[in-house]
Amino acid sequence: MRQFYLGKTSSGYYKAYFIDPVTGSRDYGKSTGTKDRDEAVIIAYEWLKNGKPTAHANSRKLKSDDSILVPTSLKSFVDRLSESDAKTVVSMLSEKFGFDSHVLSQKPAEIGKPVVEALAPVSSPVQASAPTPAESPKPKKVIVIKKSPDGKMKLVKDEKPVLKDGASFVPSIGLTPVGKHLLCANLESFWDYDTSVFIKRQLDRGHTLSKKYAFCMKAFVRNYWRPYFGDDMCIEDLTVPELDDFLFYLHDARELASETINKNINCVNRCLNWLAKQQKITVNPVASVERFKVDADERDIPTETEIRRLLALDWENNTAKLAFKVAAFYGLRAGEISGLRVCDIDVVEDMLHVRHSFSEMDGLKTTKNKEVRDLPIEHSIALQLMNQARRNPEFGDLSYVFWSVKNHKMPITPGYYGDCFYKALEEIGVSELVRKERNIVFHSLRHFCCTMLKQKADKEIVMQIMGHKSFTMTDHYSDHETQEKFENMRTVISSAWEKYLTA
Repeated sequence: MRQFYLGKTSSGYYKAYFIDPVTGSRDYGKSTGTKDRDEAVIIAYEWLKNGKPTAHANSRKLKSDDSILVPTSLKSFVDRLSESDAKTVVSMLSEKFGFDSHVLSQKPAEIGKPVVEALAPVSSPVQASAPTPAESPKPKKVIVIKKSPDGKMKLVKDEKPVLKDGASFVPSIGLTPVGKHLLCANLESFWDYDTSVFIKRQLDRGHTLSKKYAFCMKAFVRNYWRPYFGDDMCIEDLTVPELDDFLFYLHDARELASETINKNINCVNRCLNWLAKQQKITVNPVASVERFKVDADERDIPTETEIRRLLALDWENNTAKLAFKVAAFYGLRAGEISGLRVCDIDVVEDMLHVRHSFSEMDGLKTTKNKEVRDLPIEHSIALQLMNQARRNPEFGDLSYVFWSVKNHKMPITPGYYGDCFYKALEEIGVSELVRKERNIVFHSLRHFCCTMLKQKADKEIVMQIMGHKSFTMTDHYSDHETQEKFENMRTVISSAWEKYLTA
């Protein structure tokens, strides 16, 4: 069991959370008072060894306590270094802060003076070494000052920075001057539906990636990754331990579900995988992160008795009741119900053509499996659907069956059916608490439909009705065979719902 892990506050300071080795519970955490992760680790280990102070990390009491001063912690850290490790640390400090290597190698002038004081940069100018191929020279910022009409000198604008050779420097989006990739800037650009190169290429290849999905991924970056890592974290600087600390922070401090944490991993892993394939980064650190185990939360379905009571109930909204029937008897998803148009209802052949789905963000789109399925429906249901569509003032072949009263050219949003369904459940005695404990949602009606049909027909017929993509129809089926299967589907549906429709 880990003894502690680090998390970032909204201000960017690292906070140490300690784990009780007996109970396994964590404390509320204590700020280390630093924004440097390496320094925060040293402080946390010192607290683990000598006891956590009661004062705040930046309080006068804490700073006056010689036993827990940060310089002392750094000294103990330095004392444990080997010669090769010390050289590595010197090289890292020189690269990060621009210190001269011979200054870093000097010993403190006075015994007892904190080692960190030797890290101050020299005041005398040092001859700059030539930049390595991996680095670009730091640009000079040019400030233009001009005389205004009133005769006063003022800053007009900041010109583009220039390199030492006079060439202009134009920073790339999500790329630092030294060629590193900013984590959050790249993530937000990657999941921006309108501008992302990745999403455009996915769509051009025929893959499905909805605006809603991209919006959710971008929300993960905005709500979790940016507040924790900030704007300056680079992908090349990410380590697996640091990512692991972040995921435990989401689990313990933010109390996110395991499934949501795994979605956060998917959000970043997909971006970094793409950057690696484009040879923009060499390693994807998220690929080595261990995911959280998700316990399957089985979805319950309404009982037959509850379905009968819902059918007998006088709903507050008859449109929502009709949507309930379509979901329970024919297994349509909420988005597919909203996507039904007049041209999808055949009252002569009593057929329902499920061609589209609808979401508030993506609008009218293909079904989940990108396939059209044709369902035989009862004549009474076909008439109810057509009558519902005819009440639309904008009625036409392409008008929606479940049209919105606020905008006749648009359908009802899919979430509305669930709200009405839950209210109807309460009226028949299924309270909100019980419904949530049983995990009944509007999509449970599709599960109910599939469960009932399996008792009446073989697997192949049920898969056709539900539109499951577990097998494909082959081209050698003849028209006669296809018609025969439609008749079998009609028989199965009629026998399954006869006692409900005649009640």
